[in-house]
Amino acid sequence: MGTLDQETDIMLSFNFIRGMLLLFNLLLWFAGLLIILTGIWLQTDFQNYLKISGGYSNYVPYLLLIVGGILVFAASLACSCIVKVDPTMLVIYGGFLIAAMFTLILMSIYIYTYKDSVITGLPAGIEREVKNYNAYKSDPFLANNATLIDYIQNNLECCGGKNHLDWPKDSLPNSCCWDSGENKNCSDFQFGQLHEVGCLPKLIRLINTNLTSIGVMLSVLALFPLFAMVFSYSLASASRRIGYQPIG
Repeated sequence: MGTLDQETDIMLSFNFIRGMLLLFNLLLWFAGLLIILTGIWLQTDFQNYLKISGGYSNYVPYLLLIVGGILVFAASLACSCIVKVDPTMLVIYGGFLIAAMFTLILMSIYIYTYKDSVITGLPAGIEREVKNYNAYKSDPFLANNATLIDYIQNNLECCGGKNHLDWPKDSLPNSCCWDSGENKNCSDFQFGQLHEVGCLPKLIRLINTNLTSIGVMLSVLALFPLFAMVFSYSLASASRRIGYQPIG
């Protein structure tokens, strides 16, 4: 009777470990998907806020896409070796999880460094866009550069770097006005109609908040491969101890 109870306890423990590994493997899959979506967001909606800085790098979104894609792919493949309980594959998967954990931690550190680089390059970047605005407007090949500062000023409701006085009086863009319609002339510095707040403090706050959040997110997500690795090695060890035969 005692032997039967002991075997039952062992199998319950075995099934618990396998269930927890499946759970954390699922969480790792969702973590990879979240990282992919973050990379897409950085490459699309948030890109214009970063591109104005001299510290901008277009490699960061692609790094996130690659890391997220690898996590999703690996977590999908791992379901098979978890269900079948293949000790050798579980050990290999555990090694991958260790690499994934350190990759996410390193990516988190890199995002913090990248954030500082972007923020440092903002003042010179805004100054450059303001200085070359008219030249960009007149050159069809550089017209997109002019819309970059317009995009920021319209969306953040700001003007210039420190304030609207950064712009020459005769070339104040319509994006500095509350009403930036086609027929609106924003060159007369009419107070009450201008975005009197500069873009620099708003951009710093926006970029600092969002990139810090991404860095924290990556650090937290690094816990998923850590726990999954523990359960992966535990399941491999338990299966060998009880002589569990992998499902064919």
